Amino acid sequence: MQIKKIFFLLLGFCPALAFGKPLECDVSAPIAILINAETGKVLYEKNAHAKIYPASTTKIATALFALQRGLEVDQKVVASADAVGAVSPQVRRLSGKHYSYRLEFGGTHMGIKAGEELDLRTLLYGLLVSSGNDAANVLAESISGSVPVFIKEMGTFLAEIGCQDTSFHNPHGLPDPRHQTTAHDMAIITRYALQFPLFREIVKTTRCIRPQTNMQPESYLVQTNALLKPGKYFYPHAIGVKTGYIVSSGYNLVAAAKNEDRCLIAAVFYCGDSAQRYRSAVQLFEAAFQEQKKTRTLFSKEHDLLHRNIEGGQTGLIGQLEQDVVVSYYPSEETSYETNIDWEMLSLPIEAGQKIGNMSILDADQRLQARVPIVAMKRVEPTWSYRMGNMISQHQVKKSLGVILACSSLGGAFCFYRKVQRRCK
Repeated sequence: MQIKKIFFLLLGFCPALAFGKPLECDVSAPIAILINAETGKVLYEKNAHAKIYPASTTKIATALFALQRGLEVDQKVVASADAVGAVSPQVRRLSGKHYSYRLEFGGTHMGIKAGEELDLRTLLYGLLVSSGNDAANVLAESISGSVPVFIKEMGTFLAEIGCQDTSFHNPHGLPDPRHQTTAHDMAIITRYALQFPLFREIVKTTRCIRPQTNMQPESYLVQTNALLKPGKYFYPHAIGVKTGYIVSSGYNLVAAAKNEDRCLIAAVFYCGDSAQRYRSAVQLFEAAFQEQKKTRTLFSKEHDLLHRNIEGGQTGLIGQLEQDVVVSYYPSEETSYETNIDWEMLSLPIEAGQKIGNMSILDADQRLQARVPIVAMKRVEPTWSYRMGNMISQHQVKKSLGVILACSSLGGAFCFYRKVQRRCK
């Protein structure tokens, strides 16, 4: 099968959607990015590759790494004193005597005690709903044996999925000058995390039960993301994900929203207050959701014909698409396309209307957008020499078969003769 690749150009036979039109939006957040959660296409960015301190949005990465390890969510683990032990912020940050994962008094937590037994599902809810720093440490320790090993393994994993500017030194996001990432990398991490149904379920939860344990009665975990809860920042399209705050980095938010067929991720960092992060995220979502989808005909069945020389044909083969190739897109997500033409194995004559191949249209990420049959416009007759060559070939085949059959018959007769001779003796 012959395969021919044609790359779309801005002009000419192969029309292109070469570059998307940037989303018209001017958010006040100093650092921001908006991507499509399914395709990864960037719709808007502002200082998206600048190094930032992510605070508690780090916990998205912790949850992602835990989930991709295929953990048994009903498995129970016991919290160690090392995982939940805390010191004052001054001692932790300035003394140099504590690991980066050491907890601080006053940090967000779900109230885990040393020796308490919890299942991994509860730890994930505590991590993402109530932003528990203690849940991050216990989860990390239970998965990798120790928090430092977890951090090393998670770093390798994040680099593998394309986070080239991320260096995490703890699983929760408490201050560490080496703990850095970018808005772009956080969007990538969140895109991968949203592929897990349990993650999607947890990050949209506004309130849930913290089950009774061997050391504490039943209680409740409450969501920190105001986009999900009734109030002035509630956003009806929001489906998660995670807030973050620390004095040195301000107010941060990685959020996801879905409207009809479109799921988007917004990440905003270093906002001056909580209102700025929520309004900036909603502003990005609304600018995208207000876009009107457009369509474009990439190939016309009437005008875009495909030509191919056929060995032994009196004329060249002219192919026609069975239908127009039409794509639909949002202006900020306009992309480039590539086409693969797969020709059928053909023998002459070729009849008008006969299927001779397929045209496949792929986007810039090699996702199939359309597959359209190609048919012959006219009959292609074989040349006299092709006919004669074909007849000779068929005659030779028949002759060869005749010789083989004759030899087989003679061999059988000889064997029968020898057998009769032996019996006569």
